[in-house]
Amino acid sequence: NGDIVTPVNDANTIKLTVTSGGDVFANQAQVEIPDLTVDNGVVHAIDAVILSDETVVDVALDNDFTSLTAAVITAELLPVLTDPLAEYTVFAPSNSAFEALATALGTDIDGLLADPALGDILTYHVLPFELMASMISNGDIETPVNNVNTIKLTVTSGGDVFANQAQVEIPDLTVDNGVVHAIDAVILSDETVADIAIDNEFTTLTAAVIAAELLPALTDPFAELTVFAPTNAAFDDLATELGLTLEEILALPNLGDILLYHVVGETLLAADLENGEITMLNGENALVDLSDGVAINNATVDGPDNIADNGVVHIIDAVLSQDFLSVDDLQVVNIDIYPNPTVDFLRIENFESGNYSVFDITGSLVKQGVVNGTREINLSDLETGVYIINILNDTEKASSRFVKM
Repeated sequence: NGDIVTPVNDANTIKLTVTSGGDVFANQAQVEIPDLTVDNGVVHAIDAVILSDETVVDVALDNDFTSLTAAVITAELLPVLTDPLAEYTVFAPSNSAFEALATALGTDIDGLLADPALGDILTYHVLPFELMASMISNGDIETPVNNVNTIKLTVTSGGDVFANQAQVEIPDLTVDNGVVHAIDAVILSDETVADIAIDNEFTTLTAAVIAAELLPALTDPFAELTVFAPTNAAFDDLATELGLTLEEILALPNLGDILLYHVVGETLLAADLENGEITMLNGENALVDLSDGVAINNATVDGPDNIADNGVVHIIDAVLSQDFLSVDDLQVVNIDIYPNPTVDFLRIENFESGNYSVFDITGSLVKQGVVNGTREINLSDLETGVYIINILNDTEKASSRFVKM
């Protein structure tokens, strides 16, 4: 299996396959009757005419993609990829990409080649049609030969092309049966946090992730991510609040920062969340409140624990506002507030003095003042709803969420 021989017409080699079931192939042609021996040689009857066309396999062989070649041979895919009349797009991982995958899986190249899922991994890198780099648009989603999952394509504003998390290093290696794009990572068909958004019709969030060029980060199969995913209605509410259209929201220069404020760089199920601040991927903190279900800043978690292979997605009913927590470099302290829920007042514990600000769930400032000696704040002028209170002085800051009845 994997023998490569040179015929009388040496314009190209013949790639030979011997399957685990004992079938023999010359390129894409199966040997139907072997070993018809005569005095001047032997004849093997085959079921197809083979051509000396340059195929996607030749790109791997001729450009020292040794790990990819070994994997294709081991997975018995030479007959498929040497078909001269097929049209393929192959995303070809480099040798270092296979080494990185082996390390991530705690094995080596031999371990990868022995993986029973090897064929599925490889066919996830192959599209059953020709797709040149110039034909790719940012956010294209294509179905490969292994259709367990789609491939998400990104074209950045700088012209870089990604297939899932893998960057195209060398595009458009064209051959007679398709095109090869060399990539810097092995892509896997794992269900990612991006798939949860795509598969559950979070169309605005998906469009935002694409516009912000964040698909490569969110499709990384070895990432550990927690995504707080706003619904379409949540984005509609944000657009109304800001007086913008959804198209204008997607064109915001800080869109990436807004989205990264919805992602934590570890997997946190709802049961793992604790009251207090957590740090989002944009470096800012958000406030988790478990006093009445699960809330984060101005949003309530409506659909927790949507599990992906690279993390978890919690569905929320609002786009998170970063205005709830001070960004000053002050020491964060915990405070106790009671009663919560409340009717007319809040009493603040563990914070002697400072200025307070109260925000409603849209992030609008509705009340501010000074924490007095009794540390009680009159709330009789507030409407029923959910609020965030921030308190700070020269050295400390604190935040908490409360419900006004």
